[in-house]
Amino acid sequence: MRLKQIITAGTIALMPLVAGAASIIVPVAGSGPGSNNSLWQSELTLHNTSASVVKVGVTFRDRTTTKTEEVTIPARGTVSLHDVVATTFARPSTTGGIEVTVPDASAQKIAVSSRILNVSPTGEFGQDVDAVRTEEAPVTGDLSILQTPSSASAYRFNFGLYAVAATSVRWELIRADGTVAASRSVNYAEASQTQYNNGVSTFFNVEAKDNDSIHALITEGRAIFYGSAVNNATGDPSYVRGVRTREDIRLSFIGIDINEDGVVDLFDADHDGVVDQPLDLYTSLFPNYFRLVSNTDGGLAVTYHLVDAPRDAELLDANGTVVWAPGGDVKGQSGVLKVSATSGYETTILTIPVRFR
Repeated sequence: MRLKQIITAGTIALMPLVAGAASIIVPVAGSGPGSNNSLWQSELTLHNTSASVVKVGVTFRDRTTTKTEEVTIPARGTVSLHDVVATTFARPSTTGGIEVTVPDASAQKIAVSSRILNVSPTGEFGQDVDAVRTEEAPVTGDLSILQTPSSASAYRFNFGLYAVAATSVRWELIRADGTVAASRSVNYAEASQTQYNNGVSTFFNVEAKDNDSIHALITEGRAIFYGSAVNNATGDPSYVRGVRTREDIRLSFIGIDINEDGVVDLFDADHDGVVDQPLDLYTSLFPNYFRLVSNTDGGLAVTYHLVDAPRDAELLDANGTVVWAPGGDVKGQSGVLKVSATSGYETTILTIPVRFR
């Protein structure tokens, strides 16, 4: 098995864990006026597969409020919370996200589902909303794609995210022909929900076009991305799941100069942002020094930032020099150093596997 295939399995022990397996996120929920004289509301359904009663915490967060309620689910039973934001949390006109916290012993025995309904005089329209376990949410270096409708005139597109941890996102609006129409970088607080209604025009400040794609690159943190395509004539919405992908590395990461002598010793031969071999770091009285080496079109400068910086590691200068003095308690272990690299308007994540000697 190649080294790059086993990085996530064998070397993440030193990467911080954001949340436990018992936390489940519904990234968008709300209550209030909808389109075409309708009301929109969320329904949250909890099912317990165990033979015992389970109590869960249900927390709603919007821009101004955090409120938690305890919900008791009968053994092998189901609880459905209709118009949950208005009735359970007393927030009749707002949008936010819901976190369901389950006791560790019952983490795999609770099923969570959610719907958003548009209730109108002529009937109901609805869409399912994903419930995502926090450990399954995209993390630093992951790219999520939100595909907008094929007809920008017939639909409006709302999109947003739930930031599981403090998160930095590089947003790009990509036209159908592959050109970048607009880009923005935004920071989001931990456990926060943000939605951009009719977001291409309001967030990117450009006109929406058919088959636009929204790229959300996490440069630091962990978050869940979603969208909603709403038919302008009927108000019928369709949930759009953020598709978790990886992108080509447009900034050329060459590798690592271990001795700072101008010679690259460890390479990223595939140009995928991952060093082909692990970097050996020594747990001695003396720190380890090494330099990141990259190329860009036109010779543009590269700015580096250590992502989730390990203890005793620091970026020394603008040339990509890193000093790392690991303690003896990690000797014999493996880990991963992630680095955010920015050139011009482009940001990518570089991954360096390490071994502590």
